[in-house]
Amino acid sequence: MTLLFDMSPADVADTSDDCYTPRWIFDASGLTFDLDVAAPANPAFRTCPAKRYLTPVEDGLCQPWEGLIWMNPPYSRCSPWVERFARHRCGLALLPAVKEVYWLGWLLECADAVTLIGADFARPDGSVKAPPLLILAGCGQAAAEAVGRVSAADKYVQGAYHVRPGMP
Repeated sequence: MTLLFDMSPADVADTSDDCYTPRWIFDASGLTFDLDVAAPANPAFRTCPAKRYLTPVEDGLCQPWEGLIWMNPPYSRCSPWVERFARHRCGLALLPAVKEVYWLGWLLECADAVTLIGADFARPDGSVKAPPLLILAGCGQAAAEAVGRVSAADKYVQGAYHVRPGMP
């Protein structure tokens, strides 16, 4: 990757979009991801079990995505992330269920399994933010099975999820 100037995680400010996925979601999924495409710049805030992390420094939208990916993108700008996820078709995506609904068709068209979940997100300032409702979408068999496990672990959803016909 070529940068116009050198940047480090310390050069990237935390923003109002920074919401760190609760660890219970990853524990319930039972997956280790090849790549977290929208990871926090500060390693101390990473909860995703991934082999590699793309942070705002690397710009996950501009880098190649390989293997099973985790995507919890900036919620103020979901569309380009969902479009990229729909093309990649291998991984889990966590998105707000009430913002920018025009990308929802792309997500539902590519997803092999979806569920609505509730989760409290840690914030850079130590506070907790609870989005109204979240969509967890899985593409590929491993991800679709993980959606089922996460929905079963969610105290609100209690196992309710939808699987595309033809998926095990």
